Amino acid sequence: MAIYKYRNYLAQTKHASFDLPLQPNAFVPCGGIFRCTGCGTEIALEGIGVFPDRSHHKHSHAQGPIQWQLVVATVSTVPKPYLHGAA
Repeated sequence: MAIYKYRNYLAQTKHASFDLPLQPNAFVPCGGIFRCTGCGTEIALEGIGVFPDRSHHKHSHAQGPIQWQLVVATVSTVPKPYLHGAA
C-alpha cells in the first residue's frame, strides 16, 4: 500500500482510470504509482513507455495473473498526451 506524509499533496477522485486493470507490456497511460492486483507489488512509472513484462516478478498460482492498477496519478503542466487527465 502506498504511503504518504503530507495529505495536502494528494486529492481524491472517482475517475474510472483508477479502476482499470492494466496488463504487462501495455502502454502506461499516465505517470504514477501502480499496484499489482495479485501480490501488492508497487511500481512508479512515468507516463511514457510500457509496463514491465510478466518476468518482472513471479506469482504463485493463488495470486492470479499480473495486472497493474493505478493507485496515485501524477499531475503535470506538460500537455497531453503525456497526461491522461485522471484528476
